[in-house]
Amino acid sequence: MPSGIAADAAFELKLIFLRELDAGYREARQKLVDFERAPVDREAVVELRGFFHKLAGTAYAADLTILGQLGAVCERAADLWLDGKLPDSSALAAMFSEALVGVATALESAEPALPQPPAPAELPVATGAEERGLSKILVIDDDPFSAKLIDSTLRAAGFSSSYCCDPRQALAVIGSELPDLLIMDVVMPGLDGFDLCRSVRANPAMQLTPLIFVTRRGDVEQRVAGLEAGGNDYIAKPFEPQELVARVRSHLQRLAVLRDMAIRDGLTRCYNHRYFKSRLEQEMARARRYRSNLAVAMLDVDFFKRVNDTYGHAAGDVVLANLAGLSMASVRTTDVVARYGGEEFALLLIEASAKEAAVISNRLRERIAGRAVGYSDAAGVTIEIPVTVSIGVADLREGDSAQSLLERADSALYAAKAGGRNLVKVAGNG
Repeated sequence: MPSGIAADAAFELKLIFLRELDAGYREARQKLVDFERAPVDREAVVELRGFFHKLAGTAYAADLTILGQLGAVCERAADLWLDGKLPDSSALAAMFSEALVGVATALESAEPALPQPPAPAELPVATGAEERGLSKILVIDDDPFSAKLIDSTLRAAGFSSSYCCDPRQALAVIGSELPDLLIMDVVMPGLDGFDLCRSVRANPAMQLTPLIFVTRRGDVEQRVAGLEAGGNDYIAKPFEPQELVARVRSHLQRLAVLRDMAIRDGLTRCYNHRYFKSRLEQEMARARRYRSNLAVAMLDVDFFKRVNDTYGHAAGDVVLANLAGLSMASVRTTDVVARYGGEEFALLLIEASAKEAAVISNRLRERIAGRAVGYSDAAGVTIEIPVTVSIGVADLREGDSAQSLLERADSALYAAKAGGRNLVKVAGNG
């Protein structure tokens, strides 16, 4: 049993494996009888191959390594027969028969050696905040033991994981829950891993989601086919828990970077216009639901063209990056700062009234005006660039849409510029 899995989970896995092995063994015995009666019965061989495939991938985890090796040999022999490279059906039937004798022996010897269930451990209960912060992983494998084994390994490493043994049901779960990472077996009845992967990639919301295939060790064709279908990586059966955890962690870290890049402005590292508009709609709905305040501030750099013309565009970029950093440091952690376009920024001030938003905006304006931006030119000479901003503020009112709220903030911004710049104006307050 892989290390790192809790005793109660290991006991449950052992029970699942033996239960599934017993049920699979009974079906495999019947399929062997069918094949012996009709040595050309491809369906029977396909079913037997499926049984040995699962055995090869999971027996090691139940401390039955020799049984797993036996399963791998029979799986390979079935592949050769199905491809017409092993014409002797009687030899294949004899191999299957000996392997099933080994399975029966393992079942008989394992039954009395089953571990006693450990005393139930008191598990820590995660808070809502902790639960929301965890990445969601979905394991998809028609073999309950294999699915539970991967799920338990991930949970033991601290991930939020769940599993599904029906690939078609998994497709519905993926569409509704949008997991952050998928791990799926390749060989599954009805809908194999490749087809499931293509269906997942057809969902625009799942384009960036990492997908790891579970393949048979050494099967290069499956690896290539998985990558062509849209997979990102693979893990071979039998897998090493440390390798699985490392691959999952690496993909989730990369996903976090990609998602951050998708919502951040490349120059200033504050949020981009698209994210701001989306977040504004969400916060407006929340403010109306809970009858709370919400305000928007539109900020524009005064005479920014003059900065570019005098000091160059590189200096202008430094001014914008500096202003963005100062803005993010000056608002509350719950507020949103976004580059709205060019030298214009937008601030989403959560649960702030017009009066509170004006105080926050004036404090920011004074900070910017009181701190010149240092810029080193091509000759290495440091230049102090004075910067001021004009800000327009509008609070959410009855009947406001996102567009009308932004238009009122924009109007207030133009009023601030018309009033002499380096000013804050609140919509409707003159």
